[in-house]
Amino acid sequence: MRNRPKITLKQLEIFQAIVVAGSFTKAVNLTELSQPTLSQQLANLEKELQVQLIARGKKSIIELTPAGEFWLARSKELLGHFEASLTTHRDIFVDQGLTVNVGTTPSLQGRFDELIAKAALPIVQIKSLNIQSFLNSRQVSDALMSHRINLAIGSRNPLEEQKHSLVISKLYDDKIVWAVPRDVPTEDVIRTFAEGRNVGGHACFERHVMLMPNPPWYLKTQDWYRSRLPFSMPYFTVSTHQAAVQLAASGAATCHTPMTQIPNLAEGVSSRLRYFEIGELAREVCLAYPKHLQSMSSFIEFAESVGRILRFEQANTGEIQTLDIVERTRLS
Repeated sequence: MRNRPKITLKQLEIFQAIVVAGSFTKAVNLTELSQPTLSQQLANLEKELQVQLIARGKKSIIELTPAGEFWLARSKELLGHFEASLTTHRDIFVDQGLTVNVGTTPSLQGRFDELIAKAALPIVQIKSLNIQSFLNSRQVSDALMSHRINLAIGSRNPLEEQKHSLVISKLYDDKIVWAVPRDVPTEDVIRTFAEGRNVGGHACFERHVMLMPNPPWYLKTQDWYRSRLPFSMPYFTVSTHQAAVQLAASGAATCHTPMTQIPNLAEGVSSRLRYFEIGELAREVCLAYPKHLQSMSSFIEFAESVGRILRFEQANTGEIQTLDIVERTRLS
């Protein structure tokens, strides 16, 4: 007993946060602790274990030693079990109810907020539902791993990196659509695409909108415009899909956006646009939550209900868009 290392859960949480964030600098935002505090806590943990967990060097990315790989896996197990115990204790003995914290991205909010609320209300064990927005799916994944949220809706790729700790289920494939001002005749849109020249001399074809930070499918958009509309310049840069389609609706440009974004648009924006499929996927949208929550029947009931409702909504939205909102022309 005298030789047992004095390791704290806080040290393990900080070690995991540093690795998940990918750097000490990014871990500051994730943990809300100063960089000197993070460094000191990691040094204390390594001192107790008598090994180096993170390789020191000039590289900006985090590299784990073999001992670091071992303790990262153990940290996730221990913290997961501890978090499950705290959640069960809080729900049974303190709050006598379940608090659900959902995280997603702006393009997946809007209509989805309403549907998530619809899933929560019939479950009497849920006493509070909080829906948070993050800039991208990477931030959603980080928030899930740092226990700021307990249910995530986002792109599969960043969630899949933490699959050993998460339950991940596919919701649907989100398609990329091309948003064009409605006052451009459909015939001119199709001919411009087919002929690679600005048929009708429409000003919106001369410019397109790009996102910063770049979405995962940025290169698809870049290649598409270069090959299909080589005369179109990336004139506008915005931070959200909503801002991109609003610019397109003004008649100033065209843009690419995930099909999920369309039901979230105000009628005054959506009614001024036409959308065309380009034969590409933006992302595979998934639902994810920590594995330790599998023991909570009320949470699982909620998560499964959210999954069913969102899948149904997307399937039916696709049918409506085919007939009414999206004048679907295969551009592939």
